[in-house]
Amino acid sequence: MEKNNLSKILVILFFLSVILGLWIIIIQPTREKYKKTSLKISQDKIAIVNVYGAIRTTMNSDPFSKDSDRIVKRLKKLEDNNTVKAVVLRINSPGGSVGAVQEIYSALLKLRKKNKVIVASFGDVAASGGYYLAVGCDKIVANPGTLTGSIGVILETGNFSELMKKIGVKIETIKSGKHKDIGSFAREMTSEERKILQDLINDAYEQFLSAVITGRKLEESKARELADGRIFTGSQAKEVGLIDEIGGLDVAVDLAKKLANLGDNYKIMTDYDQWDRIFDFIPSGFEEKAFSKILPDTKIRFEYMLE
Repeated sequence: MEKNNLSKILVILFFLSVILGLWIIIIQPTREKYKKTSLKISQDKIAIVNVYGAIRTTMNSDPFSKDSDRIVKRLKKLEDNNTVKAVVLRINSPGGSVGAVQEIYSALLKLRKKNKVIVASFGDVAASGGYYLAVGCDKIVANPGTLTGSIGVILETGNFSELMKKIGVKIETIKSGKHKDIGSFAREMTSEERKILQDLINDAYEQFLSAVITGRKLEESKARELADGRIFTGSQAKEVGLIDEIGGLDVAVDLAKKLANLGDNYKIMTDYDQWDRIFDFIPSGFEEKAFSKILPDTKIRFEYMLE
């Protein structure tokens, strides 16, 4: 019994020492850095906001979370910061859930109404929902080999009814209405259900298309031709009018500086969460895989996502 208690105490002490070590090595120097650089409070700034990975709205507030709520909050802070004259939205994302993407998109439009210049900068991938965010910006810059486009909506659900029959498993469903289990993996989808889901997909698609037409100032016929789910390289996207310039983050920053009429005396503001530095040490994808095992997921989710 005493051995077990001692083991628990040692484990707790170990984790406390790790947290303290991370605080001393990473977070505290960052705080000092902010204190030193906050002397020129009135200096004009270009803020860089990162949108990396799949875009989601989650119900958890754990430090691993990189959901849309946190990005919206960051944009809101910039909205109220009078020294921030421009924002570079650095996107490296295949897209995400419809609602999460639209929340960030709305926040970008609000930011622009505050006379903040916003330039989107694409990394490896800025497709589907990632591209949706970009059309909410003033200008778009992409690398020549960036994968972008994939304008559309997707919903996928499985049907394991035949497999379940073979292994002798039967799902009993009790529901309040005939469509309450729409998309169930335990049975065939009816034609009526397929139409309901297709109508939802079409509605979300039209919302995406409208944003592209407005943001890129395209004719509807041209936009529909491009918005069939196909992907483009950055070079191809420029040829058809989906982006403005070819280049990396430095080109996007220079463009933001030009559009905001800033001189050379400006500061780059990296608007990241301090926890992000800690989790840079964790292997890529670890947190998403770990929490996907713990947290419940919705059965049906519409996505602006590159598959």
